Amino acid sequence: TLMPSAMSISHTTCFFISHYTNVHRRKVRRHRRKIITTKEASLLIITRNMARFVFIVTSLLLSTPATAFAPSNLQHAQAKSTSLRMTAGESGARDPVKVGVIGCGRIGIVHLGAINKAPGVVPVIVSNPTVSKAEDAAKKYGVAKFTSDAMEVITDPEVDAVWICSPSQFHADQIKACAANGKHVFCEKPIATDLAETVEAINACNEAGVKLMIGLQRRFDPNFLRVRRAIEEKEVGDTIIVKTCSRDPAPPPYEYVKGGGGIFNDMAVHDLDMTRFLVGDDPIEILAVGSCHIDKSIEDLPGSEAFDTASCIVRYPNGVNAMVDVCRQSSYGYDQRAEVLGTKGMIATDNVYPNTAKIYKNDYTGNADMPFDFFLSRYFEAYVTETEAFC
Repeated sequence: TLMPSAMSISHTTCFFISHYTNVHRRKVRRHRRKIITTKEASLLIITRNMARFVFIVTSLLLSTPATAFAPSNLQHAQAKSTSLRMTAGESGARDPVKVGVIGCGRIGIVHLGAINKAPGVVPVIVSNPTVSKAEDAAKKYGVAKFTSDAMEVITDPEVDAVWICSPSQFHADQIKACAANGKHVFCEKPIATDLAETVEAINACNEAGVKLMIGLQRRFDPNFLRVRRAIEEKEVGDTIIVKTCSRDPAPPPYEYVKGGGGIFNDMAVHDLDMTRFLVGDDPIEILAVGSCHIDKSIEDLPGSEAFDTASCIVRYPNGVNAMVDVCRQSSYGYDQRAEVLGTKGMIATDNVYPNTAKIYKNDYTGNADMPFDFFLSRYFEAYVTETEAFC
């Protein structure tokens, strides 16, 4: 059953709508909306009595077409799907999965590196509106074809699957175009910037029978997986509280924030998804607030695009609570941590450092170097594992 939800926000109203099913091409069912008024640069979201509520975007991790969320155990989460593989040749070896990549910006380059490292996956064409970026990426990663037109990637007869790494506002239309052309889809989060387009994109993939997966790479990071395993194996007893934080080393440019759907869609989504991944259930209530402290230039943007700092409290069944805080700037580097308090103990994951060297001085004791500076280095191996799982 597919159960994604999306959030549409204005300065004065917001809503969460959740739980719809269409794996068997049933009509979408929507929960009643709860509208809450907010003031100035704060956002308050409360949803109640949701039997099956799911967060802003979905992580589509199973091997069946357009199936949402991670499996219930780690063995499945780490297993490699082979649903995209071609038929085996006489030698028994499988033909490679040939992929096209739309978008050669920062995240597109990360995925190209992961695709090149993943066994049995070959990039055959890349696109970018600024064609010189596509050409540079093609040369760097040994891709035979490049173009400025995303549709040339989608319609290329050689392509089995398309990686969508374009700005968020283009995702839904490109997903639907891939489905119409029979291409499997790996898309960076979010599926879309509003609920209606999210529904349309997923319906299109279901109807076309193509696979859709949304990139939430933290589910493949060994640190978060170890925390998940501790919960599943009851190493810390029954879960009481989950905490996550994400703090970037520097805020993104104004152009990135504008049209991106806001801090809950383009940043906090990873943490919201991780709380659900760790708890293993659907939330029933959420409180979220946002404000602007770092980059005052974004305050003129609509809704949560005007926030660079946000906090969420999420209530799950059985009284389990999750707390999330995100900020677009951290003076001490990239901060990515998770903590789970249980009835028999606690497990926490720390930031990842490039080495284990420590310095001991009269005015400082601690790591010799800062943590990995951003997600590009912090999660690269998780991107590779994510690629293998999709293919």
